[in-house]
Amino acid sequence: MRVKGIVAVSALALAEIAQSQQVEKPLPKGWELVGLPALNFDSDEGFGYGALLEAYNYGNGVQPYRYTIQPTLFLTTKGRRDFVIFFDAPKLLPGDWRLDALVGREQHLATPYYGVGNNTVFDETLEVEPDAYYYRYGKTQLRVVANLQHKLGRFPARGLFGVGFADVKTDATPFDSGTTLLLQDLAGSPAPRGKIAYVRAGLVWDTRNREIAPRSGSYGDLLVQRVDRAFGASHTYTRYTAIGRKYLPLTSSVVLAHRALVQQTDGDVQLYDLATIQTSFKQQEGLGGSNSIRGLQKNRFLGKGIAFLNTDLRWRFAEFELLRKPAYLTWSGFFDVGRVWSKTLSSWELESIGLHTGYGTGMRLGLGPSFAVAFDLARSPESKSTQIYIGLGYPF
Repeated sequence: MRVKGIVAVSALALAEIAQSQQVEKPLPKGWELVGLPALNFDSDEGFGYGALLEAYNYGNGVQPYRYTIQPTLFLTTKGRRDFVIFFDAPKLLPGDWRLDALVGREQHLATPYYGVGNNTVFDETLEVEPDAYYYRYGKTQLRVVANLQHKLGRFPARGLFGVGFADVKTDATPFDSGTTLLLQDLAGSPAPRGKIAYVRAGLVWDTRNREIAPRSGSYGDLLVQRVDRAFGASHTYTRYTAIGRKYLPLTSSVVLAHRALVQQTDGDVQLYDLATIQTSFKQQEGLGGSNSIRGLQKNRFLGKGIAFLNTDLRWRFAEFELLRKPAYLTWSGFFDVGRVWSKTLSSWELESIGLHTGYGTGMRLGLGPSFAVAFDLARSPESKSTQIYIGLGYPF
C-alpha cells in the first residue's frame, strides 16, 4: 500500500514547478491513499474545514480505478455540518457491473432560499439584524443511495438502476434569528419535513478517454426518478433528466468542454427537494453555485424545471512531478447560461426568455490520476460580488 499525505499542496506545487520537467507516468497499481484537511472556501458556504480521505484501488493498473472509498467530515462557517461516505466501484464486480453508494448525515443550518421561479428578487438590504438570515433556512437530512450500472452489449452504454431514501426536516428560522423569506411564504404553516424514497432507471452513454479530466469523447445521462408514497415517501412525484457532456481536443493540451442539462419534475415535489439535480454519478443542486451557473449565488433560482449550458476552455499548461507523483496545472475559462421555470415547459414558453449567466476563470492542480484541487473565480451580472470556489475536482 502506498500512503501519501498532502499538506499545503498549492505551496509545494509552486515551489517545485520551476525545477520540474514534463513527466508522464503509467497509471499506478495497488492502493493509493490521499488524505488532507478538507479546507476550502465557497462564497455560498463560507470557509470549510474538516477531514477528507480518498482511497483508490487500481488493481494491476485498472482505469479509472477498481474502486474508491471516500469518507468526508466537513463543516463550514455558514452552517454546513456533513459526514458522508461515498463508495464507487467501476471495475470491482464481475460481468461489467458498476456499483456506487452514499450514506451520510448532511446538515445545512442556513441553506439559501430566494423563493420559487425564474424572476425572484434578491434585496441584500433585507439581510440585516435581526434578519441576517432572511434568505436562508435550515435543512437536515439522513440519506442513503445506491446505483447499479451494467454495460449494454458492445455499445459504449450502460443501463442504470438506483434506489434512495432520505429523511428530511427543515427550520424556517435558522439560529432562531428574526424572520425569513421562507417563514413569510409559509404564512403560518409549519416548516416542511418528510421522507424521500425513490427508484430510478436510466441510460448512460460514455465514450470519454478517461473519467477524470477527460480530453475527448462524450458522456450523457437519460434518467427517470420516481418518488412515491408506495415506497415510503411523504409525497409522490417524478423527475426526468437529460444531460449531455462533450469534450473536444483543440490541441494536445487544450480541451473545449460543454455540458447541457434539461430537467423537469412533475407532481407534488417539496421545497427541500426542489433544487435537486440528479446525475448518474453524484447528486447536485442548482440553479446557481459552483456546479451550475457559476457566479450566481447557490440555488438562486428554483423551479420544477431547469435548463442550463456550461462551456469550459481547459488548458493543461504544465506537467511535472510533485511528492514523487505525476502532477499537472490546468487553467480554465468558462461561461454558463440557464434558467428555471415554475411548473412545466408550457408555462416557460409563455414567459420571457429570462436567461441567467455567469462567467469566470479557474485553476486545477492535479495530483496523480484521480485527485485535483480546484480554485475558481466567477461573476454574474446579477451578483454584485465575485464568487470564489475552492474545492476538489471538476464541475463536469
